[in-house]
Amino acid sequence: MESDPYKLWDLVIKGLTLVGVVVAAVWAYHTYTDTKEKEFYSAFWNAKLTLFLETSSAASTMATTESLDEFNKARTKYWELFFGRLSLVEGLSVKVAMESFSALVPTGLMEQKALPLKSLQQPAYRLTSALKQELGHAWQKPFGEL
Repeated sequence: MESDPYKLWDLVIKGLTLVGVVVAAVWAYHTYTDTKEKEFYSAFWNAKLTLFLETSSAASTMATTESLDEFNKARTKYWELFFGRLSLVEGLSVKVAMESFSALVPTGLMEQKALPLKSLQQPAYRLTSALKQELGHAWQKPFGEL
């Protein structure tokens, strides 16, 4: 009979150990997936920030430069972003702002005397404001736009 209490305690200890292992495994899985999600979103948000900064820079350069060469470089960059990489990360409000701004961007060759394009200054500012607002929403609500 003396061995019965020992067997019971042995069984209890083994059961608690099993429960502990299961809890630890669930916690490790949760921690791992949470960390991976945060790492992905951090990389996504940083890429979005970079593209938004490039977009704002291209729009503001077109609105303020007096250099024909700089204007053409900025316009090329803007269209590259508009038709390419920015589409991967932009939300609806930025898409609308990009489309509104693009309707004002001259498609033909510009002349030096026509620069700077003051007509683009307020639209460039509104575009940048839309970019800033979307970044704020993305920061507050991760994956909200996906």
